[in-house]
Amino acid sequence: MLNKSILMGRLTADAETKTFDEKKRVSNFTLAVDRDYLDSENIRPTDFIHIVAWNLPEKFITKYLKQGELVSVEGRLQSRKYEKEEVHYVTELFADNIYPTNFKKGEQTQQQTE
Repeated sequence: MLNKSILMGRLTADAETKTFDEKKRVSNFTLAVDRDYLDSENIRPTDFIHIVAWNLPEKFITKYLKQGELVSVEGRLQSRKYEKEEVHYVTELFADNIYPTNFKKGEQTQQQTE
């Protein structure tokens, strides 16, 4: 069996990082990933995917996991359910690798028009 996904998108907010002890840290963030087609109203639909990343270096989190940053994430999908008045299902991508890009918000568009 194979469970591998690769996504590229922008962070919707700064990553939230919790440290459990000196060696365990988890970062959570949501990635806005555009689909590769336009809908009937000429709008590109966007999916918002929750990402979970364990034990990333603090410098990496501070520099690259900020709102608006474009990153590529490689990992595995996991689903779970929980009950809070009703049953909720959650699908998350558990990151194995996160690759920053060099583009800031708006830079890619500017380079294409030059």
